Amino acid sequence: MNNKLVCLGATVGLITASVLYLAKKTGFFEDDRHLYDEFESR
Repeated sequence: MNNKLVCLGATVGLITASVLYLAKKTGFFEDDRHLYDEFESR
């Protein structure tokens, strides 16, 4: 039972780390509001 929980925790952690890494590489977390400020001011 304990071994299964450790394996499950490691798997979930690895998947989470992979998703966060891919999101960071693709620019998902970048703030691009400054690009649209010019259009909102008109």
